Amino acid sequence: MKRLLAGAVTLVLVGAGAFVSGCGSDDEATILPYLPSDDGGAGGSVSTSTGAGAGGEVDTGPEVCPDATSVIDVEPAASNILFLVDRSGSMHLRVGATDTRWSLTKAGLFDLLDVMPEATHGGLSLFPSGDQPIDCCVITTSNTITCGGCAAGELPGPENRCEATAYHDLAVGVGAMGALQVDTMKAKIATVDDEFYWGTPLAPAIQGAVESMAAMKATGVSSVVLLTDGLPTSCDSAADPTANDIQRAIDAAALGYGSAVRTYVMGVIDGVKASDAGALSAIAQAGGTARYPGCEATDDCAYRIDVATFTDDLASALESIALEAMSCTFELPKVEGGAPNFDAVNITVTADGVTFTVPRDASHGDGWDYLPGQTQVQLYGASCETLKGDADAKVKVVVGCDTVGG
Repeated sequence: MKRLLAGAVTLVLVGAGAFVSGCGSDDEATILPYLPSDDGGAGGSVSTSTGAGAGGEVDTGPEVCPDATSVIDVEPAASNILFLVDRSGSMHLRVGATDTRWSLTKAGLFDLLDVMPEATHGGLSLFPSGDQPIDCCVITTSNTITCGGCAAGELPGPENRCEATAYHDLAVGVGAMGALQVDTMKAKIATVDDEFYWGTPLAPAIQGAVESMAAMKATGVSSVVLLTDGLPTSCDSAADPTANDIQRAIDAAALGYGSAVRTYVMGVIDGVKASDAGALSAIAQAGGTARYPGCEATDDCAYRIDVATFTDDLASALESIALEAMSCTFELPKVEGGAPNFDAVNITVTADGVTFTVPRDASHGDGWDYLPGQTQVQLYGASCETLKGDADAKVKVVVGCDTVGG
């Protein structure tokens, strides 16, 4: 993980001058092409002065658009990631002789935090939240949970943990991943070592997380990274008998995606108190992070963690998610006015000395596509892997010609 992440950055397509503070001179601007206005004129002020070389020639794309109006280089920018981590009591079930789901999860998260670029912004949310931990439930010698020692009323009700507002106050606020932020996140994660929390309020936790990220209105790309070992529990009541319906968690992820906050999903899908692969797959699909086209047919859109291979599965999932979130998502340059023509945009990648045009692929198999709102684009499949595999890869957006792949 350290080797791969060391060269991985989030790349953001930026405009110069009036559109991005501190980049370029005031008389430079990079824009998307405009759609014609009703009177046949331009829909806004047009400038085409980017990518010009020393001789004033426009740096056009590799055959994709010789008459490009703009060729825009990319620069690194921060990604915003909120880790949403299940700390319910079942996370203390043993994996092997001495390790637990929690101890292995903590180790995997610590490894990732240690290698995340400082330019990345990260934060932490733990669920359940709102209740105090309990001490009347135990893990038995047969590796099951028993709460037979709990007195009447000792187990908390749904009042505090089952509203999205309980998750607006993050365990660690999102900030640049410097040494202090990393240490703060590690310390907060470590507090769970000896704590047992009741219930799995999955829907309110997801909703609160995506609402928190959307409210930040952060520059760049925002993602929630969910790790859980259970299905929704312990939020139902006489007033709300369907509170544990998995559809609510799916709807919460969809709400986030509609607000340009993606939800990645990792789940323990075997053993005692495990998640359901179909449920987790549906959450990932709704959250805009399906692993490959058609994954819903086999309930494989989320990252599965098997108890028998917990450490390897978790490390692989965290690496894949981190690399995608920090390497293959871009923001488009802003227009000054009018309506941008989203059908006249192309993306090129230069890696290992070879430049190629990445086709647009709405199925998200191999290519790029717009994220909701059309202010960001995501590379998928082999195109993303190529970019991640070369720390010196160069990416450009070429505007002014019909989009390849459409």
